[in-house]
Amino acid sequence: MIKFLLLALGSSLMVMAADGEAIFKQKGCTSCHRPDMDTVGPSLKKIAQAYAGKREDLIKFLKGQGEAIVDPAKASVMKMQLARIKDLSDEEFAALADYILKFK
Repeated sequence: MIKFLLLALGSSLMVMAADGEAIFKQKGCTSCHRPDMDTVGPSLKKIAQAYAGKREDLIKFLKGQGEAIVDPAKASVMKMQLARIKDLSDEEFAALADYILKFK
């Protein structure tokens, strides 16, 4: 019983740690990306629409392993920013992608 409770607690803490919105804010993504408006970077809505049904492609891009499909002309600027999140865990990348994709 105690082992089960510890596993459940550990799972809950992992989910809390992988909060996509918190990661987005903590890593400074809000400096360039807004929900409904293009600024320095494309809006979250535009990103979510471009990656609709392509969650794994978005995760690859966030990891620096995929091509930019939303605004390729700004890819070099974004690559520098992606370096700030390169140490995220797979769960954190997934949470970040899920947060972005909710804006479609």
